[in-house]
Amino acid sequence: MTNHIKRVTTGLVVAAAIAVVGGCNNFLTGGETSTDPNRQIIATNDQFFVATQENLWGFWGSDVARDAGILTQQFHGVANQYGALDATYSHDPTTTNGSHAALYTLGGLVDIKKLQTGARLIGDSLYLGIAQVEEGALMGTGADIFGDLVYKEALQGTANPVLDDQFVVYDSVQKVLSAGITNMNLSVATSVGPGGADLVYGGDAALWTAMAHTLKARFFMHTAEVRGAAAYASALAESQQGIGSDDGNYFGAFTATASETNFYFQFHGPAGRGGDLADGIFLDDLLAARGDPRRTEYFSLTGNPRWLSATRGAADFQQPYVTYDENTLIWAEAAFRGGNQVVALAKLNEERANHGLAPVAFAGQPLLNEILTEKYIVDFQLGEEPWNDYKRTCTPNLVPTAAGQPIPGRLYYDASEQNTDTNIPAPNTGVNGLRNKNDPVNAVSDGTGAACLGQF
Repeated sequence: MTNHIKRVTTGLVVAAAIAVVGGCNNFLTGGETSTDPNRQIIATNDQFFVATQENLWGFWGSDVARDAGILTQQFHGVANQYGALDATYSHDPTTTNGSHAALYTLGGLVDIKKLQTGARLIGDSLYLGIAQVEEGALMGTGADIFGDLVYKEALQGTANPVLDDQFVVYDSVQKVLSAGITNMNLSVATSVGPGGADLVYGGDAALWTAMAHTLKARFFMHTAEVRGAAAYASALAESQQGIGSDDGNYFGAFTATASETNFYFQFHGPAGRGGDLADGIFLDDLLAARGDPRRTEYFSLTGNPRWLSATRGAADFQQPYVTYDENTLIWAEAAFRGGNQVVALAKLNEERANHGLAPVAFAGQPLLNEILTEKYIVDFQLGEEPWNDYKRTCTPNLVPTAAGQPIPGRLYYDASEQNTDTNIPAPNTGVNGLRNKNDPVNAVSDGTGAACLGQF
């Protein structure tokens, strides 16, 4: 087996060396290569960027996202491994299908670091900052899923790299996101960024900056069950600088072209596995009980098994991953946790108005419950976020689909890494069990105060 965390080091060093040579050697002559010696580096940067943005979309919209959707009952596993995950919570180190390795391999951290090296070589602080935001997004998501991660010693060629504590990873993610914000907003003449290679924001520094603040708020929230008031206060401060309208939403720029289609379409479409996964019974029932118009926006009400609506299931549906709605409800919850129910209610109603919903009037714990329930609804298909919120708050208070078993709070490291890195523990031992360190068992549901049914 190959150690993916270690293996990519040589490629990084070689790529950096080639980039340096390409900027000063004259073996490429003629045409634009003679007049613009940096052109080759810029093209390579764009190639790395395209790969890294697509890899990030995969983390937020493919295998792990589907697993998380089943565990939060927003999707229903019908057959094969999804049926087993739904019925018995059956999962093992093969469930992720290489998702842990993808944190590091092509399109992952190795290519993000190559992009950062290339950006530094040409003095492009905007491109560097965007690549740092990508790094924070990827490694923060990895910490959400797997807990402790190899990060400090990743890509260093170490034989058995050590895992950094999950909270150290989160702290490192906050630093790299802050560095990205700083670099994106420097006034440097050589900063041009990705331009058209950025299929979502077009290299717009303001949009990337707002997204970075929302990501910082997201990851602060993920530490709040353990770190408490300080984490909520930090999330509040970041959300106030985060995505401020739907125009700033970060999404997967999918198209109807065969190689560019939405991951859910790929899974369920003509060449996919349409019988393995269906709409979530709990979420569907919740929307029906509330008379929520998003029920038909999300789901088709016909079919066996029932699936996403025609809009959501389309090949070119541009799946949102970091949004104004998420940012607004982080702001609402963080304000509530800090004792400001007036702001909490105002932000909840701001988000509701964004979906044509009438304002509500709640106070106390019912207000917190409504904020968390609304976030569970609006974050549907938003990567692993509903799962992260559930782990932190036990809201909604889900009844496990596997009788007598707690709802899993993490996924396992890839088997290939366990076989090659002695620091990665075997399944169900140490930090490779049912829960991560940021996710202690909730005795009660934050939303209702009733005994938590799915965490024990």
